[in-house]
Amino acid sequence: MSRAMVVLSALCGTLLAAVVALGDPLPTAPMPKVVPEAMIDKDITADVKDWNSAKFAAPPSQFRAGHVKPRKLDAKAHKKLADGFSVQLPSGAPIPTPTVYRGKVYVSGGFHSKEFYCFDATTGALVWAIDLDDDGPTAAVCDGSVCVFNTESCTLFAVDADTGKHLWSHWLGDPLTSTPTIANGVVFTSYPANGGGVGGQQQNLNPGQNANPAPNIKPDVKEQPQPIKEQPAKPADMKKAPPCSHVLIALDLKTGKILWQKWIESDVMSAPVATDKELFFTTFGGVVYKLAQKDGEVLSAVRTRATSAPVVVGDDVFFSRRTDKNGAACAEEGNVAWSQKGGAQRATGRAREAVYLDERVQAVTELAKNAQALDASNGFAGGAPAQANPGAAKGNIGQSNVSSMQAFQGSRVLHMGGRNYSCMGDSVVCNDPKTGKELWSYKLDGDLKKQGGFLGAPPAAAGGDLIMTTLKGDVIRLNAEGKVVKTWETKSPTRFQAAVEGGRIYVGTQDGKLICIDTGDKALTGWTCWGGNPQHTGVGKK
Repeated sequence: MSRAMVVLSALCGTLLAAVVALGDPLPTAPMPKVVPEAMIDKDITADVKDWNSAKFAAPPSQFRAGHVKPRKLDAKAHKKLADGFSVQLPSGAPIPTPTVYRGKVYVSGGFHSKEFYCFDATTGALVWAIDLDDDGPTAAVCDGSVCVFNTESCTLFAVDADTGKHLWSHWLGDPLTSTPTIANGVVFTSYPANGGGVGGQQQNLNPGQNANPAPNIKPDVKEQPQPIKEQPAKPADMKKAPPCSHVLIALDLKTGKILWQKWIESDVMSAPVATDKELFFTTFGGVVYKLAQKDGEVLSAVRTRATSAPVVVGDDVFFSRRTDKNGAACAEEGNVAWSQKGGAQRATGRAREAVYLDERVQAVTELAKNAQALDASNGFAGGAPAQANPGAAKGNIGQSNVSSMQAFQGSRVLHMGGRNYSCMGDSVVCNDPKTGKELWSYKLDGDLKKQGGFLGAPPAAAGGDLIMTTLKGDVIRLNAEGKVVKTWETKSPTRFQAAVEGGRIYVGTQDGKLICIDTGDKALTGWTCWGGNPQHTGVGKK
C-alpha cells in the first residue's frame, strides 16, 4: 500500500491554514474566517452528471483482492462484569460502533490493528477472529449471512458472518474513511480514485484541484499494488478524469461484482444512507447527494456545507450544516431540512457556536494530538495523503487526519416520534422538525476546546428512549423529554455511537475495549449497528 508523507494543504491555501498544517501554534487572537466560494450553497446536479458523462475517464474497475487468516485471542482479554462483559482488544486503539447480528457481535480490532472479531452477543465468548492484510477496520454491516467492512488501508472485505471465511474483497484505495452500507443485496461505499485500482486505467486518472496535492513533497512509498497485465490505452483513447477525488461504488453483496460507479467531489462522511430505492450521502466537502440505487443515476446534488450524514423522513432530508458567515470569529452549525420536491431548506433548530467544527480550535486539541499519533502508527506521520482530499474535510468539519475523518459522525440527527435529536458538541438537543423550536437540551460534561471533537456520539434509539455514549465514559439513558433514566459508568472514554439489541448496550471505547452492558430491559432493542441498521437510516421507533 502507498503512504504519502505530506504536509496537509489548506483549503484555498490561506496562510493561516498553512501554519496550522505545519503544526505551528495558532495566533492567540482568532482571525475571521473567509468562507471560500466553493462552499457557498449551490445546486451542482448538472456538474455531477457532467463528471459522470462519456467526456471524462471512467473510475478504476479492477482491484486486487485482500487476504485474511484465522487468529486467536488471549482468554484473559475477556472479563465478566456484574452487568455484562468487557473484552480488552490487543491494539488498545479506538474501537468503532459494534454490530449485532443473529446473536453475535462483530467489532473492529481498532484503528491501528489488522484484526476483526466476532463474539457471542450474550456471553462475550470468542466465536472467531481474523487477521487482515490491511489496518484500520471500520464498523461493519451484516445482511444475508455476510458481514462487510472497510479498512482504512485500503480494502473492502466481505466475510461469512458465521465463520469469518473470506468471501471477496477489493483493494479500493488508500485511505478509506467511510463505513459501507447494505441495501437490497447491494453494498455501497466510497474510495479515493487517485489512490486505488490497479493496472493501466489507474494511470490515466488525474482528479485535478480537488486532490489538494502538497507541492514539492515526495511520497514515501512503502508498497505498491501489483498491476494487472493489460494492454495500455493508446494516447488518443486516454481521457482526463473529472475534478473529483473520490468514487461511490455499488457492488453485489454475495459476489463483490461491481454494479456501477459514480464520481463524487470528496469522500463520503460517515456512511451512505439507503431508503427503499434511493441512496443519500453527504461528503466532507459539504455536498448532499441523492442517487438511484439501481443504476446510480444522479438525481440531485446540493453543495450546502453539510456536516453530517442525512436522515430521510418522507419528503424531508435532515442534516446539520455550517451556518457561519464570512468574517465570523468561530464556526456555527444548525440543523436543517431539505425538501426533495421543492429543493428548499428550512431550519429545524437554532444555530449554535460550533468550536467542535472550527479548524483553528480543533488543531490544538487533545483529539488532534491523538489523531496525529494514530495516523503515524498507520504510516501517515506526515498527515493524510493528498488522495484523501483532506482539505475538503478540514475546511468544513475541522478535521483532516485519516483517523479523525474515519471516526467523524457529526451532529447527526436521530428522528424518533416526530422529533429530531442530536448531539451538538457538548449538548444533546431535541427539536420540533416542523417548527424548528428547541424543546429541550441536556449538557454533557467536558471541555470542548481542550478535548476536541464532540463530548457525545449521535444518540441511538431503543425502547422509545435515547442511549448516549460520552467522552467522559458514561453511557446515559435519556427519555424523550430529556430526563436521565439511568447512567452506567464504564470508566472508558467513547466517541462512537452505541449498538443496542436484546436489552444489551454494546460500546466500543477509545482505549480498545468492547463493553456490553446487560440492562435487563428487553425493551431496549432494535439499534443493531451505526445508524440503527445496515441502511444507516437513523430513524428510531417510539
